[in-house]
Amino acid sequence: MSVKKLHEIGILAALIAGTAKLSGARDVIDVGAGQGYLALVLAFEYRLSVTAVDACAHHADVTNKRAVRIEKYYNTRLRKSQQDGSNHPEVRAPQTVTCRIGTEESSSTLSSLLPALPKSHSSEVFFKDSNSDHDEDPQVVLAGLHACGDLSATMLRTFIECEDVVAVINVTCCYHLLTEETNNDTKELSGFPMSETVANLGLQLGRSARELACESAERWKEHHPTKAVQNFELHAFRAAFQLILDRYYPEFANSRPSVGRVGKSRRRRKARQSAMEPLIDNTSNEPFLRTKDDSLDVGCVTCIGASLTDASEDPLGTSTFSSACTFDILSGPSQDRDILRVEQENIASSLLSDTESLLEQQLVRFEEYVRPVLELFDLPQLPTSVLKSIWTEVAPYQDLVGPFYSLRTVLAPVIESYILLDRLLYLKEQGELVAAKCGTGAGIAAHLVPIFEPATSPRNMAIIAYRGGV
Repeated sequence: MSVKKLHEIGILAALIAGTAKLSGARDVIDVGAGQGYLALVLAFEYRLSVTAVDACAHHADVTNKRAVRIEKYYNTRLRKSQQDGSNHPEVRAPQTVTCRIGTEESSSTLSSLLPALPKSHSSEVFFKDSNSDHDEDPQVVLAGLHACGDLSATMLRTFIECEDVVAVINVTCCYHLLTEETNNDTKELSGFPMSETVANLGLQLGRSARELACESAERWKEHHPTKAVQNFELHAFRAAFQLILDRYYPEFANSRPSVGRVGKSRRRRKARQSAMEPLIDNTSNEPFLRTKDDSLDVGCVTCIGASLTDASEDPLGTSTFSSACTFDILSGPSQDRDILRVEQENIASSLLSDTESLLEQQLVRFEEYVRPVLELFDLPQLPTSVLKSIWTEVAPYQDLVGPFYSLRTVLAPVIESYILLDRLLYLKEQGELVAAKCGTGAGIAAHLVPIFEPATSPRNMAIIAYRGGV
């Protein structure tokens, strides 16, 4: 597992196991289980009865194969402990179920898994110190680590509708894949909004805003400046590619294609190689404008300083030394002034050469970005001259990408909080209805809690809800 996954699984598995023990639940359904990391830890380390649900049959196969290897390890430990007189409970691999769950099929699909849960004999050891009544029907905890899109909404609705589900622990992700209710929408269920409170506000987010909610300001803080510049360059490439679509493939552009992470591993490899190369520093003025006697007049320094300031303040980075800058104020013989003019022209020529070299390097990377995407969408390739023309047009504006995306990312936590609070309000609204129906005052408790380190796992907010009395 990656460092990120280890961090997430360690914390969430302990939280789920503790919640299951407090609520008396013997079964856990891991919704959107992926390759089963969470399910395996819950089954083997915490001795819970786990059902891993995922839409991908390959993920179930990976989980089952990994479970066989882990089960052998724990059985070996069991045999050794028995020889030593120690007592370790038997372990059982998680059950895997392959099915697609979503709001289009309603939450009844997830609810239908509850009667088919296996008997939870292995989890009885976990509850040996609890006061729960083992003769009762086993109760269930729904858990999801980064349940994608509408899957998180489905989990919460299932928790409300099914009394056998005594608790739900949900860490969400992929807000851009949520279905959003619109004024013309005839669907009964959508991923957003869920609560009546937010629905009555009538505020629609749209896909762009929901995509923005997936950004992480914490991750940006950890970026090395080189990596940040590389990310900004990719955003500039994507903007230039959109220009290509609009001009050369207008019908396809209207479908608003998602480029995704095409060629990401190759770009990362090249970025690492580039990071190892020495950087050309064009800002140093140490070799600049030396006279024969290796001295400079004060007037010369002032003029050069003004020229450098003008170049650094240019937001597009296109300025070079101004041709209007002259050295008539210099004292000394005319031969020295001629030497300075020649050196000034050499410097301007060197800066122009560096700029052209940088543009050529970016053009190569831009072409490496574009061609796999065109191939992915089965679009005809364009000649290099066209790509060069597009990038030459976009390149002067790429320095605006950094400030724009930095300001944009500042809004990401606001939109994410809006979506999460909508879900929390939904649970609280439904909890009030349950309490009124039961007449006992014991409804549903719901909390929104940060459980991961945001720099390690940006989607770190967990919705934890349980029925009254827990």
